[in-house]
Amino acid sequence: CALPIYWDSADGNQTLSLVMASGTATQQIGEEQYYRIKASSAITEGQVVMFTGTVGASGGLTGAPATGLTASTASYVMGVATQNIALNGWGYVTSFGLVRNIDTSAFTAGDILYYNPSVTGGLTTTIPSAPNAKVQVCACVYSSASNGSLFVRPSFGGALGQYEGDVQITSPSSGQALVYDGTK
Repeated sequence: CALPIYWDSADGNQTLSLVMASGTATQQIGEEQYYRIKASSAITEGQVVMFTGTVGASGGLTGAPATGLTASTASYVMGVATQNIALNGWGYVTSFGLVRNIDTSAFTAGDILYYNPSVTGGLTTTIPSAPNAKVQVCACVYSSASNGSLFVRPSFGGALGQYEGDVQITSPSSGQALVYDGTK
C-alpha cells in the first residue's frame, strides 16, 4: 500500500504527492489542481469533462464527458479526467497540471489540443469552427499508447461580447457588422 503522502522526485516533480481518497489518483501538491466531481455519466480517464450541475446544496459538482458545447457554454469545460469515474461515482478531474499514463498516441509531443465537438469527451489538434465551442484544453507532453501525458490548462473562447472586456453587444442580429470605435 502506498503512503498517502510522500516526497515525489519522479519526472522532476520535486514536491509532495498526495494519494487521493480513491487510491487511483495522485496529486502533485502545488503543481496540479483538481475538481472532485460526481459523474452524471461514466467518464474515462483522459476525457474532457464538462460541468453538468450540482449535488443539491452539498456543494458537490457533477460532470460528464464534454459534448454539445457552443461558444456561449465553452466555459463548462472543467478539465481532463485523471481517472475512470463510474456513473454516479466520485472522482477527480485535473483543471491544471499533468494527466499521466493515458493513450496519447494520436498526438505528437508539443501538440496543442482542443475540445473536439465531434467526439464526446474527445480532443483534437484542429481548432473547432463556430458555432462550436473553442476551448484550448491541454498540450501533449508525451505521446504513447499507454504512458502518455497531457498538460491541462483550459483556455476559453466565447461568444462575441461575452469575454472581451471592451465590447458590449446587447442584441446582435444576422447581417450586422461590428465596428471598433477607439474613442470610447
